[in-house]
Amino acid sequence: MRAGTRRVRENVRPPWQRSFHSETRSRWWSEHQHHGTLGRCPPAAQRECVQRTWPVFIAAFGATYTFSVGNVTAPRLGPELNAGRGEVALVLAAFAVSFAAGLILAGRLGDRYGRRRLLRIGLLALALTSALAAAAPSLWWLVAARLLQGAASAIVMPQTLAIIQTSGGAPAQARGLAAFTASSGVGTVAGQVVGGLVMGLGLPFAGWRGAVLTSAIPSAVALLGAHRLHVHPPNSTERPDLGGALGVGVSLLALVAGLSLGPATGWTWWTPTLVVLGCLGLYGFWLGQGRRELAGRPVLVAPSSLRLPTLRLGLLMAVLLFAGYGAFSYEYSMLTQVGLGLTPVQSGLALTAFAGTFVVAGLRMPRITARFGDRTMELAAGLLTVGLVLLGLTSWFTQGKGAAIWIGCFQVLGVLLGAAQASQYGPLVGTVMAAVPHRVAGLAGGLFTTAQQASLGLGIATIGGVFGALVPMLGWEHAFAVALGIQVVTTVLFWVLARRLRSGPHGSSTLARGGQHRTETLD
Repeated sequence: MRAGTRRVRENVRPPWQRSFHSETRSRWWSEHQHHGTLGRCPPAAQRECVQRTWPVFIAAFGATYTFSVGNVTAPRLGPELNAGRGEVALVLAAFAVSFAAGLILAGRLGDRYGRRRLLRIGLLALALTSALAAAAPSLWWLVAARLLQGAASAIVMPQTLAIIQTSGGAPAQARGLAAFTASSGVGTVAGQVVGGLVMGLGLPFAGWRGAVLTSAIPSAVALLGAHRLHVHPPNSTERPDLGGALGVGVSLLALVAGLSLGPATGWTWWTPTLVVLGCLGLYGFWLGQGRRELAGRPVLVAPSSLRLPTLRLGLLMAVLLFAGYGAFSYEYSMLTQVGLGLTPVQSGLALTAFAGTFVVAGLRMPRITARFGDRTMELAAGLLTVGLVLLGLTSWFTQGKGAAIWIGCFQVLGVLLGAAQASQYGPLVGTVMAAVPHRVAGLAGGLFTTAQQASLGLGIATIGGVFGALVPMLGWEHAFAVALGIQVVTTVLFWVLARRLRSGPHGSSTLARGGQHRTETLD
């Protein structure tokens, strides 16, 4: 009777608790000793563990590169495909929306069917859909192709985080997470730099199509080594909630489409309707997930998992951080290429200081967090606020004075902005991943990257929409300054939440590890 009672009690636990607590001490020990995840491996073995996961870092690079390359191509889509600003924003947001909608489902599928298998499927799909997007003959074909690209990237990304979290001991995981942060960050900035360079080449198949086609290269390279990855066998038997994934995807698409096209259409009746329907759909999704969890049925997101304060605050911080960054990257491309008249090559090269600092800071993140401890994200948010204010003032007072002054100031401020954003992003990834038990790493990766990608799309649709609406009235530089002012507000809110996270019961110990994952204790 006691055994039967225990099984019933375990079945009503949320999935993120059930998978760990149902495991016995001996099984936990044998599995982790076999895979070398107790953190007692020699340093050489831990370095080898990180080195053999190189396809994971290439895959993370490719997923963020695909989103970012869309930003540098955005100013060229209007003339060639006869698209307005709202339609161009929708092309960019379509990728982020489908990316966000599929992430948690993909994490669940990886937990059940194998992370290496899902990673290889996603990489192949991403390469094929990149070619499909490059060949798009019309705007709506491109929107559909970007939706498929986002879905393919959604399959890839949670597997990368999960493989890193379950490969090696705590030191190896910390190094792997730092390399992941750098890889995904490099992909974000390389999309604009490399994409701009490709667009400037005088090749028959260059232009924006050539830049989009380069998204297939990282996927193809990662696919070559993905079959050699050492991963845990599937550890979940739950059937994924396909209906929930479809519902959240359609709701997000309706919300972002309404926000993107609203300013361009003068907010005709159907755009606010899309926004309302999207919000109602997301609310219905949340209620449905709660009912399914109470009934013991499979869920896409267990509402009970968000009772963890660290996870809840971390996800909200991710929303604020990436909404601001998504809008900033879109506005930068439009300002430099359309407002200041730079070529795509010049626009990409102007990001060199920002990109280089971001990469260096990302790679040195364990040392940075060891130096500044649990105040790292607060200090980074303060530095980013200062950088945004200075860049906003520069933009406001240099309007009409040519591109040289603005670009020169941006090169200097880009060092500050790159270091600050990397120091926000790196510790935040570790904090969110550490808040969810190791056995459902796919869910943890899905939750974080869902918030990240949904926020990128919403940032383009909202803050980017305000920027586009203000350009005809204020001019490019003044509109950019106002948009930066909105991002200052989101950064201050990030600082407030980081301070609250640090003052929580577990915040200090979690953040002080600087991205290292916690070692779960045995019952």
